[in-house]
Amino acid sequence: MALFDIKNAVITIQDGDTPVNSIIVKIGEGTVGWTERKERRYILDRGILDDVRNEDETPLDIKLDFMWEYYEGDSGTDATPTIMDAIKQLNNAADWVSTDADTCRPYSVDIVITYTPTPSSCGDQEVITLPDFRYEQVEFDARNPETVSITGRCNVTEPTVVRTAQTS
Repeated sequence: MALFDIKNAVITIQDGDTPVNSIIVKIGEGTVGWTERKERRYILDRGILDDVRNEDETPLDIKLDFMWEYYEGDSGTDATPTIMDAIKQLNNAADWVSTDADTCRPYSVDIVITYTPTPSSCGDQEVITLPDFRYEQVEFDARNPETVSITGRCNVTEPTVVRTAQTS
């Protein structure tokens, strides 16, 4: 995966409703990252490596740690949920619908990272989707309320990445 400047990216947090409810977050500083793991079992034959087998799948670990410049709702109304409301299904996001099709599972959202290089001749637009994200830990900093520090997991083993050539 290509490295890119997070300042040229926006994050969209969206639910599973039709039409989709979402907020768009413009990032100032920070990181957005994920960890993919593939568990393997190595089998020995008399103390010598002989075979390898795949073990159980593991979910995608997500870490969001950034300062936002601004965020806005998709409808432009005054009822824009905060980032925390969107991931927790609270307040102005209380009627958001989980992105997980199984209604018996805990609430989830899709996190979509859209990177657009500046100028457009400097590379392809990249859209990274982290589906069915559920937060597991949220850290707050009262002195810097514009900071976000969230960790969680997605019910998938890898993100969906789509690259599109830019036109000048």
